[in-house]
Amino acid sequence: MINMSQNMLYHIDNLNMENKRISYSMASGKAIDKGSDDSMLHSRLINLDDKLRVSESLQLQLTKTKAINDTADDSLAETKVAMESIKIDLLKALNDGMDRSDKLAVATNFEGILGNIYDMINTHIDGEYIFSGSVSTNETLVKDPNFDLNGRIDFGGDGFLREVAVQPGSYRDRGITAYDAVFYNASSAASGESFTFSDRERIIDENGHEWKVLDDLGGIYDPSDLTRTPTTLQQYDHNGVMYNPTAYPASQIAIAASTAEVEATSTAQAQRATYTVNLPATPEGRVMEAKHNYFDDLNEMINALKGHATQLDGTKGSVILDDLVDDTVRNGLNNSSLQYDATNIGHGELGGRNHTFNNAQDRIAAQITNYNILLQEYGGADIAKLAMESKSLEMTYQSLYSTIAKMGELSIMNYLK
Repeated sequence: MINMSQNMLYHIDNLNMENKRISYSMASGKAIDKGSDDSMLHSRLINLDDKLRVSESLQLQLTKTKAINDTADDSLAETKVAMESIKIDLLKALNDGMDRSDKLAVATNFEGILGNIYDMINTHIDGEYIFSGSVSTNETLVKDPNFDLNGRIDFGGDGFLREVAVQPGSYRDRGITAYDAVFYNASSAASGESFTFSDRERIIDENGHEWKVLDDLGGIYDPSDLTRTPTTLQQYDHNGVMYNPTAYPASQIAIAASTAEVEATSTAQAQRATYTVNLPATPEGRVMEAKHNYFDDLNEMINALKGHATQLDGTKGSVILDDLVDDTVRNGLNNSSLQYDATNIGHGELGGRNHTFNNAQDRIAAQITNYNILLQEYGGADIAKLAMESKSLEMTYQSLYSTIAKMGELSIMNYLK
């Protein structure tokens, strides 16, 4: 007999492997199954697939960022509407026809508006506060434990913006902080100029660092303790840690002059302590801003409309005369205009940054489309070619089995002879 088993099985095994390759490609739509099929093509496909996955991750992050940006935009728009309402009511309160009961109604309305502004600026998404700065888990606005008595609300964040990736290795600042939303600049000064600010105003430099008043014993100055004298401003980083004056000699600035605090009376509102410093000429480009808390103004306006002065600690003071009520309302109207302008500027900055992320999202979407096209072009199976190969393989199978059958017949005949 003719020994054909080993030779024929070898050819059949090759055909089976080819059939497996063609079947996989037709089922999966991929040109190759293993890297060994085409190492150059496999390397190119791996690189494209990696870029696609990175782009998809960026797209997911940008989608979340867009939701946060849109929410921030809506919150600021509503905040501006609330501030416009405050200005209108303050103008009404200055009308000679408004008596004490009418002004009390305005005060009650302001309390509701204050709560609305607080809620809008304290908006958070998935545990992330959108106006808190670099640490988004920090609550943006924090009510004092005695808020019902003193009306104090403070900013719990910082002046640094969070950065979000728009491309691999490329980042952009996202949003704005509460400093841009509900604080306005009471004063500002540049290197070499005189800078004056008052107690409870937050001092922020051009890089977002906060500066605090220190006393002669090296601690943060408490104006109520008259035994301690404020001597310097000291720069803090965004983690609340004091900078080393030795490493940063220009960061320690001597207070040139200060005024004492004056408590409220029935004829005058309280006057906070003020400080004046002469900013050094170096480093050049330094800009200091005194950020005034608009909630302090609202608290003073509400108390005045209820007929009371506001004490230094924010609580209600003496019953005040109508002239002081009107003076406080006029001052509140001026401050409300300053705050509205500051919020409007912040809204514009937010819109500009949002536009950057919207453009980035469009670019990432286009990149994902292009990577998918390239993956299909380089790694996609050629169905027409596979169909021809499949038909050719079928004919090869038929020929091989026909040959095996004929060789088998010849072997039997030879054996019978």
